[in-house]
Amino acid sequence: MAKAKKTTSDETNKPTARKTRTKKTETKPVEEKVSEVLEGQGTEQSVDEQPKPIGTLFDTINYTNLQDLDKFVQNLNGDQSLYCVVHAAKSAHKRGAFSIEESEVISRAIRVLTTPPEDKEKSVPDPEVHKAN
Repeated sequence: MAKAKKTTSDETNKPTARKTRTKKTETKPVEEKVSEVLEGQGTEQSVDEQPKPIGTLFDTINYTNLQDLDKFVQNLNGDQSLYCVVHAAKSAHKRGAFSIEESEVISRAIRVLTTPPEDKEKSVPDPEVHKAN
C-alpha cells in the first residue's frame, strides 16, 4: 500500500483564483428619479393633512376626537358590537390576558359567532316499510 503524501501548511493555504461576478443593474434616467422623488413628496403632504388618531381601540379602531368615540359607542349596532367583541378578545389575547384554556374557549366562541351558518341539507326520512299480508 502506498503512503499518503504529507503536505506542508504552505501548500494547503494557497489562495483561490475564483472571481466574483457582479450583476449589472439598469439605472433610470435622472429625470425619472427626480419625478419619483417629487411625486413621493406630494403624497407625504396629503398624509400629513389627515388628522392623527388620538387613540386606538383593540388595535384596530382609530378615533381622532372624543366626540367621535362617544358617537360610535352610542350608535353601536349588532354587527359593530360583534366586531368590537371579537377584536377585543383578539387584542387581549395578543397582550397575554388569557390562559390557554380561556383562549381556547374564546377562539371557539368567536368562530361560532363569526362563521356564517351552513345550509343544512334537508334530511330525508327513512322510507316506511310495510309488511305484506
